[in-house]
Amino acid sequence: MSPRDDIALGTHDLEAGMRPSHIRSFVPVMTIAVALLFVFNSQGLVRWTQNLPPSRFSLALSDAANVWHEAMMAAGPARLFAAIKDTIGVEPR
Repeated sequence: MSPRDDIALGTHDLEAGMRPSHIRSFVPVMTIAVALLFVFNSQGLVRWTQNLPPSRFSLALSDAANVWHEAMMAAGPARLFAAIKDTIGVEPR
């Protein structure tokens, strides 16, 4: 057993002046990240909706995702994201 095993998890962070944040500070960060994914990786949204179980709702959602993806391709962010993926050689799973 090392001498550091008896120190509680996060003690060093607290001693360095770092404090845990509240969940309400995480929500804006999460919202911005999801919005950026919707704008730049709209093809991923289309793939996700295509994998949903068949229903009227998932069909409508898939149609909406396709319209969104076409809009993002026309506007440019989805094309930029696709070009970056092609450049670095990332294949979707």
